[in-house]
Amino acid sequence: MRASVHALAGLLCLSACAHALTPDQETMVQRGDCAELLRAADAARAREQGGLASSLAAGCAQDKLNALIASATPAEAMLWCGRAKAASAAAVCDSAAIASLAGQLRPRLTLGPPEPGLSADPSLAGALAELGPAYNLGWEADEPDVIVGRVLITVDHATNSTVAQVADTKGGKQRVPAVQHRFIARAQGEVELAGKTRTIRATEEARDLTWAAAPGTSVAAKSDPQVPAEAELKRRAALAWVKALAKALAAAPPEAVDVTDARGCVAYGLSLNLLSGDPLAAANGLGEPAKVSACEKLLDEPAGAGIPVP
Repeated sequence: MRASVHALAGLLCLSACAHALTPDQETMVQRGDCAELLRAADAARAREQGGLASSLAAGCAQDKLNALIASATPAEAMLWCGRAKAASAAAVCDSAAIASLAGQLRPRLTLGPPEPGLSADPSLAGALAELGPAYNLGWEADEPDVIVGRVLITVDHATNSTVAQVADTKGGKQRVPAVQHRFIARAQGEVELAGKTRTIRATEEARDLTWAAAPGTSVAAKSDPQVPAEAELKRRAALAWVKALAKALAAAPPEAVDVTDARGCVAYGLSLNLLSGDPLAAANGLGEPAKVSACEKLLDEPAGAGIPVP
C-alpha cells in the first residue's frame, strides 16, 4: 500500500512539478528570446516533459514570434510555428500566415505517369519546362512523388450580344450593337493527393468584340475577332494548370517527398499531419522512423522531438 502511494505521488509530481523552472530557465524566460525558448521547449518535449515545454514557450511573446517568423525562410518559419504549437505556447501563427508559408515552401517534387516509363504529355512537358524551376517541379517517369494522369486541354468559342463604344471615321465615339467573342481554353487532369485522386482544373480565356457597320454613324465594320492562336491559348491553359497543381500540392504535400533538405522535411511533416488528421502527429514522431530521425538531425532537433510543423 505504501509503495502504491509513493508511486502515485511520483506520477503526480511528474505532471505538476514539470512546470517548475530552474533559476537558469527563469532567466531564459525573462530574456524572452523566442528562438532560445522554443528550442529549449523542444528539448523538454523530447524528454517527455510537456509541462516544462509549455512553461518555457510561455515566455515567447506574440510580437517576438512574429518578428522571428518574418526574418526566417518559409521552411524555418514553419518550424518556429510548429515548435510554438507543439509546446502549447500562447503565441501562435494564424492559419492565413501558415497557408502563405506553405505556398512559398516549394519542396522538390517529381511528377510522373500512372504506368512507369511514360513520357509527359506535350502540353504538360512544355509547362514544366517553363514553370518547373520556379515551382521546384520535375518529371520522373519511373518513381515519381506524385502520380499525374493525362492533362486534357480543350478550346471553346462562345458568343453573346452586347453594346460596344467604338471610334468612327471622324474620331468620335459611337455606341453600336456588337458581339462579344470568348475563346476559353480548359485544362484538366487527375492527380493523386493525400491518398485520393483529385481532378485539377484551370481555365485561360481571351475576349474580343466584332460589330457591323453602323449606317449614319461613320463606323467601319469589324468582322474578325483578334485573339491568340489556339496553340497559344492551350499553352497558357497548361501553365495555369501547373500553377493550380502547385497550389494543391502546397496544401497537401505527398508523403513520398524527398527529405534531403529542410523544405522536404517540413513538407513531410505536413503530410503526416494531414494524412493522420492530427495536427501534432509529426511533432509527436509519427512517420517512418528512418525519415523522422533523418529530419531531426537535418533540422537540428533533439532526438524524440519529431518534426514540429503547424
